[in-house]
Order: sequence, then C-alpha cells, then structure tokens
Amino acid sequence: MERFVVSAELLNHPVFIGLLNRSAQEYGYEQKGVLQIPCHVLVFERIMESLRLGLAVPSDLQDVIGDETI
Repeated sequence: MERFVVSAELLNHPVFIGLLNRSAQEYGYEQKGVLQIPCHVLVFERIMESLRLGLAVPSDLQDVIGDETI
C-alpha cells in the first residue's frame, strides 16, 4: 500500500468520485484510518497523472473507474 496526496480540486472530479464510489462499494463507509482505493498503484498513478494534466483517462482504464463517470 502506498500513500498519495490528492489535491482538493481533483477530489471533485467525476473520475475521482467514481474511484471513491468503488471504494465505498468495496470497503463500505465505515473505513477507519486511511482511505483505500481498490485499484493497483500503477493504475491509480496513471489516472491521477491524466487528471492533473487535464487529459481524458485512457480507455484501457475506464473499467477501473466505472461507466457512471464517462
């Protein structure tokens, strides 16, 4: 497990909200401690880099974030 700092501006992005929804489905809303996102670290890094650069999330990662964010 790795730790990441996510800027407040990205927290409201639909893609990040999709990741938070997946986290809630996987772990529930009663998590204690750090927030866990249910995807591989390298996948998360690619998603976050795309968001930081203002790019669309690569199509091969769309299944990770879910259809509701597209």
